[in-house]
Amino acid sequence: MPNKSEVLLLSEEDVISTGLTMSQCMELVEEVLRARANGQTLSPPKVFLDMRLNSEHQCDADAMPAYVKYIDMCGLKWIGANWENRYKRGLPNVIGIVILNDPESFVPLAIMSANWLTAMRTGAATGLAVRELAGKGSKILSIIGTGYEAKFQLMAINEVVKLDEVRVFDIDRDAMESFLRDADQTFSVNIIPCKGVKEAVDGADLVVTVTSSRIPVLGEDFVPDTAKLICSIGTYNELGDKIVGWFDKIVVDTREQAKSEGALADWFARGLISNGDIYAELGEILVGRKKGRVSEDEKILCVLTGLGCEDVVVANRVYRIAKERGLGKTFRFF
Repeated sequence: MPNKSEVLLLSEEDVISTGLTMSQCMELVEEVLRARANGQTLSPPKVFLDMRLNSEHQCDADAMPAYVKYIDMCGLKWIGANWENRYKRGLPNVIGIVILNDPESFVPLAIMSANWLTAMRTGAATGLAVRELAGKGSKILSIIGTGYEAKFQLMAINEVVKLDEVRVFDIDRDAMESFLRDADQTFSVNIIPCKGVKEAVDGADLVVTVTSSRIPVLGEDFVPDTAKLICSIGTYNELGDKIVGWFDKIVVDTREQAKSEGALADWFARGLISNGDIYAELGEILVGRKKGRVSEDEKILCVLTGLGCEDVVVANRVYRIAKERGLGKTFRFF
């Protein structure tokens, strides 16, 4: 590497303008999950910082470092949330950045906005899970939570399943109306707004929960009647205890992190599930070490809490494209 420290700074607009497609993002995420299953990445569990514990700040954050050997790149995603940002400050509720570093000298190579990037790679992981775990002939999707990431979930699932109908629900009516306006311009599938969770999931083949709820939004009072796959996305406790008796097996993106983040963490803490209840990591299924769906009757719970290695590979591609196209601004670090 040259003995200089020129850092590329990429805004959210710069990152989006690289034009990375969901199909390309799914290829990147699949490659890195396969690599992780074969020991070619270092991607430790998130470090969680909750500033609400000893301050008046309503903000929490995750630090997600990773090294990916086959692209020889290391980096960190630093992402936090304050759910009052939008209406109090006119800012996104979630704000993230990725820092890419040269793994030999640790000189920073790029600092980029990571909101769109996170939504893309999160959707990509769900798309891969649906491809491997959904039942044949799945046609009806239910999405619970219609915030920023919901559109990307639908984008990815639409890559792998021919949907007839999408049912959506959010307690925030403005968020649902915004999603519907955007989706009507983006997708050709029939999208139906629902008045509650039960209405949204009854009759669905696939259910995706993508909320910021700290209390269960599904499985508290009832379980889906027809769904054969539930995907819970992110770091929050979205699932009620009735789901414990619903699933035949659990698939995660990372066993270790599932104990402390996301929908399974509370169940682990209360002894409702144990290590033996985790059937496989998604990467193990992608490399063929474990089978995905083995019967059409099987009910599968898939919990994806997100990995730093996913962010690093997508950020690396964004960085390369941006350099080729002259996007962003550069500055000397030293």
